[in-house]
Amino acid sequence: MRDLGRVLVTGGQGFLGAALVTRLRATGHEVTATDVGDDGVTCDVTDFAQVEAVVRGGFETIFHCGAVSGPMVLADQPLAIWRINALGTAHLLEAARRHGAARVVVCSTSEVYGPFTGPVDERTLPHPTSVYAASKLAAEAATLGYVREHDLDAVALRLSWIYGPGRRTPTTLEKALRAVIAGREARFDAGPGDITHYLYIDDAVTGLLCAGRVAVLPERIYNITAGPGTPIRIIADILTRLQLEARIVLCPDGTADGGPSVIDNRRAAGQLGFHPAMTLQAGLEAYMRALAG
Repeated sequence: MRDLGRVLVTGGQGFLGAALVTRLRATGHEVTATDVGDDGVTCDVTDFAQVEAVVRGGFETIFHCGAVSGPMVLADQPLAIWRINALGTAHLLEAARRHGAARVVVCSTSEVYGPFTGPVDERTLPHPTSVYAASKLAAEAATLGYVREHDLDAVALRLSWIYGPGRRTPTTLEKALRAVIAGREARFDAGPGDITHYLYIDDAVTGLLCAGRVAVLPERIYNITAGPGTPIRIIADILTRLQLEARIVLCPDGTADGGPSVIDNRRAAGQLGFHPAMTLQAGLEAYMRALAG
C-alpha cells in the first residue's frame, strides 16, 4: 500500500469531491481542494494556466473529481460538457506530467457502456450515447495515452450512479424520495424489471481511495460499482418497507434506453481491494433521513 502524501482534489466542492476531502482530512491527510466556486482554491479545469498554477505546488496523489457530474447537467451545452470533461482532464494530466505527480486518479462513469443490455466488464467495448458519456470516454483515452506514452501513473474509474446525503444535482431518485417523505405519489420512468446501478457515496469515496493507495496498478480502467444491478421493483419494495404508506408508480413497459444488467466489479475487488460496504436498503434509509433533515 502506498502513502498518499500531499493530496490534490479537483472538484472539491462537488458531491463526490467534497465527500472525499472530508474523509481524507478526517484521517489526517494534507489536502488541497480546488473548484470553480468562491470557497477554497479556485481552479477552472478548462484553463490550463490555472490548473498548472495549482499542480505546480507538488502533489503525490491527485484525485480528479472536477467534472460535469451526469448526463442531466448542462445537457443543452454539449460543448461546455466536452471542454470540462475531456479538455479539463487533459489539462490535469499534462500538469501532473510536468510537475511529477506520483499517482492520478480520474473519475469516469459507467455511462460509457451505453445501452448494452447484458453483463459488462472493463473489456466490453464502450458505446456512449450522449456527449457526457463520450466526453468521459475521451478522458479515459487521454489517461491511457499519458500512461503509455509518458509513463504517468494514472488510472480511470468507471463509477456507477452515486447517491446519498450531500447530492445537490436533482436526480430521479432524489425526487422520488422527497415525494415519499412528503406523502406524495413517487413516479419512476422505468419498468419493474429495469436495472439500476446505485452506488452509495461512502463506497464511491472508498473506491477512489483504494485506487490511490494500491502499490501497483495492474490495469488502468476499473469499474467501481455496488455489485449486481438492482431491478427498479426492488427499489420500490424497499421504499415501501421504509415508508409503509409510500405510493410508488412504475412504467408498466419500462424504458427504451436499456443498459447493462451487471457492471462487473471483480477487477476492482481483486486488484484494488475494493468492496462496497453499504447495502441498498441501508443507503436509501440514510439518504431519506438526510433529505427529511
